Amino acid sequence: MHVSQSRHFRAAVASTVLIATGTALTGVGAASAANADPVSTSVAPRYQEAGDLFTALQFPELPSVGSTSEEAAEAPAEESVDAPAPAPAPAPEPAPAPAPAPEPAVSGDELARIVPQMPGDKIAQFVAPLNDAMVRGGIDTPVRQAAFIAQLAVESDSFRTFEEYASGRAYEGRSDLGNTQPGDGERYKGRGAIQVTGRHNYEEVSRFTGIDFVAHPELVAAPENAFTTAVWYWTSRNLNNVADGPGIVRVSELVNGGHHALAQRMDNFARGLAVLAHP
Repeated sequence: MHVSQSRHFRAAVASTVLIATGTALTGVGAASAANADPVSTSVAPRYQEAGDLFTALQFPELPSVGSTSEEAAEAPAEESVDAPAPAPAPAPEPAPAPAPAPEPAVSGDELARIVPQMPGDKIAQFVAPLNDAMVRGGIDTPVRQAAFIAQLAVESDSFRTFEEYASGRAYEGRSDLGNTQPGDGERYKGRGAIQVTGRHNYEEVSRFTGIDFVAHPELVAAPENAFTTAVWYWTSRNLNNVADGPGIVRVSELVNGGHHALAQRMDNFARGLAVLAHP
């Protein structure tokens, strides 16, 4: 049978103590015998019973150095400590609701009341780019908006066309418009929602938009460019301040160069102001 080191140790200690105890008892007995009366009968030494001796020598078990697999099996297993459950992940924050789209400066119904001659299909097509243009140009009060729409309505024949009906020959040789080369009059006739006219203006609006209208003047009349070029013309002449101050007559002079269709421009302005200031 296999005996552990701790048990060998206890047995060795017990044997050593037993031998030492026997020797001591023997010595005591011999000394007593030497001093005793010679006629006295010697008394046999009293030895402690082996069972009692081993009981007295029961030491607490020492920690084993390399215990056997049998002892390891007898040792109680350490209690496993469950790891704390991970905290639940926080619920994701709900995405913020998108900001509502801003109200248009002018609705289709309002545009129809300001420009009653405007065809219905043109209202549906142009009301959104018209509003975008007013936002980009800072045309943000009823006075400015009414003045802007009044000019565009006359210049584009109530938004029916973005190109001047005339051929443009009347502008040939007009140095004040920058028409210095043969054919410039017809090439750079009025186009766009505000009828940009002349080589010089085509050059300036090309720099503003990044589109080469000098090489391709017909592009000014395209619907996607017509309102952008109108905003350029309006802001380059600071017409918001003119509408706020001197008023619709001076705005008309700076757009048209004179008083052409001035009565119609003023009528459009009055309707626009009534609709937009008191919707």
